[in-house]
Amino acid sequence: MILFLDGGYTLAAGNETCAEIIQKCLQHEELVLVKLEENMDWNSVYRYLEDAHAIVLAADVYLDSVPSLVLRFLEKVEQAVIGGESIGGRFYAILYTELYEGEQTSVAMDVLKNFCVHANIAWGRGLGIGGNKMETHTHKDVFWGRRHKNTSDYRTVSLQEHALFIREKIQGTDVYIKPEEVSRKGYIRKMNQKMKKSNRVKIALN
Repeated sequence: MILFLDGGYTLAAGNETCAEIIQKCLQHEELVLVKLEENMDWNSVYRYLEDAHAIVLAADVYLDSVPSLVLRFLEKVEQAVIGGESIGGRFYAILYTELYEGEQTSVAMDVLKNFCVHANIAWGRGLGIGGNKMETHTHKDVFWGRRHKNTSDYRTVSLQEHALFIREKIQGTDVYIKPEEVSRKGYIRKMNQKMKKSNRVKIALN
């Protein structure tokens, strides 16, 4: 069983969730999804952590850190391990940032690695995804008149590769990616345009 911890991550329009992509690559292995919340059934959480062959955390990164909800969860798990809980699965991370470079998640990734050291959990691999505001565009098939997703989405390919490490429960080198199909300046320009449009909509609604 693979435990997927949803630490709260923003999904750009048109994208499959990373849990869906990973599930497709797992073949017949069960994926249990747990959303991190203030009030959780900790007995079930500890049971999942103990039974899982691999643990996957997906979360957004803000100001070099994962959300406070995730930090509180990790602290509680660390205390549980000190208290005698046993966690044998490898830990894998998927961190998203709206900033262009995936390397902007590296500080938060180090926080997760330190957690693994203190909680005596084996680190598996980290995937830092930059440019997470990039939307998956669709193109129209001229002959059939249908609309299809652009299969070249940089996130999907990297998540599929990450899923192979998770499926095999092996350690790998952390990877940081960015949307190569657009320049940094182009990405920032698009984000500024989107923000201005959003602000105009808010003003109109008010």
